[in-house]
Order: sequence, then structure tokens, then C-alpha cells
Amino acid sequence: MVYNVISNMNAVIIFCAQYLFLLVVLLEVLAVIRLGKGVDQKVRFVLAIVIAGVIAFILSRISSKLYFDPRPFVREHVKPLFPHIADNGFPSDHALLTGTLTAITYFYNKKYATIMLIPTLIIGWARVYAKVHSPIDIAGGWIFGIIGSLAAYYLVRWGLSKPWGQDLQKKLIRIVQATPILNKVM
Repeated sequence: MVYNVISNMNAVIIFCAQYLFLLVVLLEVLAVIRLGKGVDQKVRFVLAIVIAGVIAFILSRISSKLYFDPRPFVREHVKPLFPHIADNGFPSDHALLTGTLTAITYFYNKKYATIMLIPTLIIGWARVYAKVHSPIDIAGGWIFGIIGSLAAYYLVRWGLSKPWGQDLQKKLIRIVQATPILNKVM
């Protein structure tokens, strides 16, 4: 009986650690669709998502070359809850993705960002519990996601206030309007 409870709990933790990020991605898509402030604001949001992702990714790659944190299952000589390669755990890619999406969403749709924060925190905890990341790996991913999101939000605001940025936004809006599937969801 106790074994079954632990086995079931481990299955839930494994699911959260490996697949719950898909819920955050789905919520991000819904946050864009449900923004309800016109296609120009949605284009700004999507542009900010892309820029935030690029900045966060660059920060994570640079930091992973400067800081090496062995995964807990390697350092502690234990078996993780699921198979994982024994490489540098810093920063967590799952934390980076979910932290970036949650942080950039905060600037455009606080309600969805608040909802997204819950699975983001659960994913971080689950990856630590599964012994594939240490807390510093998770915190690093979230911090780089927040930095990338802050930079992207202000870059988009600044860039779209310039004539070249306004031209870019108009072109992106025309692309959205000319693409049937994008036109329906935006």
C-alpha cells in the first residue's frame, strides 16, 4: 500500500518535472489570443515573447559556460526519478522557458501570468525533487527569464516608439491580417 502511494506520487512528480511546461506554453498562447486589446497589442506581445526568449537563451548559454553545477543525482550518487544525461544542470532549461513565459506575460496579461506562476513553481520544485536540478539551477533559469523579459518589454516599448519600429509593427500586422489562421486567432 505504502509502495503504491509513493510510486503514484513519483509518477505525478515525473509528469510535472517533464511535461507540465506544456501547460505553461498553452496558457501563453491563450494569453495572447485572449488579450483583447486589438491586433497591434497582440503583435507587441508576441514580439516581446520572441525577444525575451532570445535574450534569456543567450544569457543561459553564456552562464552555463561560466558556471558548472553537477546535477544532484551525480553529486549525491543517487538515482534520479527519471533518466537524465549527467551534464551541467545550470541553468534549468525548463525553469528558463517557464520563467520567461510567465514573466513576459505579466507585462501584458497579469491574470494569465498569475495562473502561469503556479505550474512554473511546481515544475521547479518537481525537478529539484526528482534530483535532476538543484535549487540554484532553477533560480538561475527563472532569473535569466525575468531579465530577458524585462529587457524585451522595454526594448519593444522603446523600439515601437521610433519610426522604424512603427513601420515594423505595421508590417507585422499586415502579415497577421494576410494569414487566415493568424487573422482568426488575433
